Amino acid sequence: MKRILVLLFLVGIITVGVAYFKSNKIPADDFKAPGKSWNSPKKVEDYFVEKLRFTQSDLERQKQSETVDFRPGKGSTLEAIVSNLQYYGFIRSEKALMYALENTKDTTQGNPGALSVGRNGSIDTVASYRVSENMTTWEMADTLLNKSHYFGPNDEYNYMFMP
Repeated sequence: MKRILVLLFLVGIITVGVAYFKSNKIPADDFKAPGKSWNSPKKVEDYFVEKLRFTQSDLERQKQSETVDFRPGKGSTLEAIVSNLQYYGFIRSEKALMYALENTKDTTQGNPGALSVGRNGSIDTVASYRVSENMTTWEMADTLLNKSHYFGPNDEYNYMFMP
């Protein structure tokens, strides 16, 4: 009788574990680059028109560049950075980017005010990052952790995206 109870208990634990693993698995497609055609609430072009008052000719000139500057700002949180990148179509999934950030090696030291990511990572908030809709989630994570152009707290434009 004791063996049957132990066996049932183990089967129950295994079943719960498998269900938990399946429910938390991130689909492989969520790590792919979204591309310009990815359906997102807004595009960076919308931001340029709304915030920087771009004209049609300004937008045409900007299309010649594949990347834009992403500038989080000193009041940013990790959640806000990830959410904004998803909202403007630079990543497919917030969950996928968080996973990639926590599992990408950070080879640079964060500057004062940097946000902690995972055990050893950091994202500088008063910095700019060249980003593109053609970057995979892993490339985006590497850019945020290792390719900042730190400009310090006295050189903020107060714009999240710049051409």
